[in-house]
Amino acid sequence: MKKKENANLRKSNRKRSLLPHEVILAAVRGEEPALRQVLAYYERYITRLASKELFDRHGNLYFFVDYELKTELQNKLIAGILKFRTV
Repeated sequence: MKKKENANLRKSNRKRSLLPHEVILAAVRGEEPALRQVLAYYERYITRLASKELFDRHGNLYFFVDYELKTELQNKLIAGILKFRTV
């Protein structure tokens, strides 16, 4: 039982605060500082999506970040934010 409690505690420590509503609205309006804040918020997630595992001929594992893919994901996020319309 103690192991399960520790796992839940680790998960709760990893929770991040949400982006403030004002920042999201400013990003939708296209304000550059707000867009930078949104990109910074999703930086770790985008980097993880753009990461790939590579094995050499000896079976060693290497992690590689595809920066072209990362830039494409960031651009798609910005495009999606700018397309969004509030009511």
